[in-house]
Amino acid sequence: MKRVSTLLVVLVLLIGLVQAQDKFKVLATRGTVTLDGGKKLSVGQKLKLSDKISVSKGGYASLAHVNGRTVEVRKEGTIKVSDLDKAVSKKTGSVSGKFATYVVGELTEVKEPITFTDNRRSNMRTTGSVERATGDDVNLADSVLRWVGGPGELQALAVVESQQIGSGAVFSVIMPRHTRLLTDTVQFTWHRSAKIPRYKLVITDREDKLVATRETTDTTLTITMSSIGMQNNALYYWHVEKSDDKNERTAEYSLWMLGGSDRATASELIAGVKEDMEDASSAIGALVLAAAYEDQGLNYDAYRCYRDAMAAAPEIQNYKRLYAEFLLRQSLNLDAYLAYNK
Repeated sequence: MKRVSTLLVVLVLLIGLVQAQDKFKVLATRGTVTLDGGKKLSVGQKLKLSDKISVSKGGYASLAHVNGRTVEVRKEGTIKVSDLDKAVSKKTGSVSGKFATYVVGELTEVKEPITFTDNRRSNMRTTGSVERATGDDVNLADSVLRWVGGPGELQALAVVESQQIGSGAVFSVIMPRHTRLLTDTVQFTWHRSAKIPRYKLVITDREDKLVATRETTDTTLTITMSSIGMQNNALYYWHVEKSDDKNERTAEYSLWMLGGSDRATASELIAGVKEDMEDASSAIGALVLAAAYEDQGLNYDAYRCYRDAMAAAPEIQNYKRLYAEFLLRQSLNLDAYLAYNK
């Protein structure tokens, strides 16, 4: 009898220990999401099996499980952490683990860079359009501090680029400059230029032989790579120019069509990441996928995933920061600034 009692005590202690273990870390929140109806959840906070989460109407939280999987909570009401644990414990998340870990670290451990601080937001539009300084003889270098009041480097670069693009002095693209490709369909995008009423997208091979051209008055064109004869394991170049003047053009960038073992490896990794996820179409799922794509040099696909994440959770500032930092890695300074301050 004494032995049975001892075993029961040990069992109770073990159950208590399991219940006390941290199972999730909070990645992001929006609206009113509280712990057991009390204090609001905060980024980086850890949740135990015994905890309960209360979500008010319009509330949202993304969580990272200890096994590397992620989950979003957005349904109004109360949910047990133990139920979330059961849902995400069906798989180990081994493939997506390192990418989820990276995203978790970026969301919970990295402080907001000073370059993203916006203390003069009213001086720039944040709808994707650009504007120039007042007057025709503005010295850009001398006007930067006057415009943004001693900005971080990103703000300074963004203001300069905004003025240059708005005046037509610079013609530039928006999507990642150089990328490997796994997808067969690419949407090419660029900033509108004041000097160009009609655009021509030009794609050439590594020998500078013309592969395809397309014209439009819009600032975007979608092309299926196989339809224009682009081959795997081959390098291509592209740029956009004025339809009747090839001297008015963007810089030239590269596309590498993945093939063979490289394509198989990348495809297997991406498929594994998607399979591990509770919901690959969720905002946090898109961010993890973006990290996986970028890891493989698939910058265009990463770009698409970041945009999907922004569309799914447009009010989460920390998600915007990850997107803006990706754009900075692609040398898209103005677009990074606009994305973060939208």
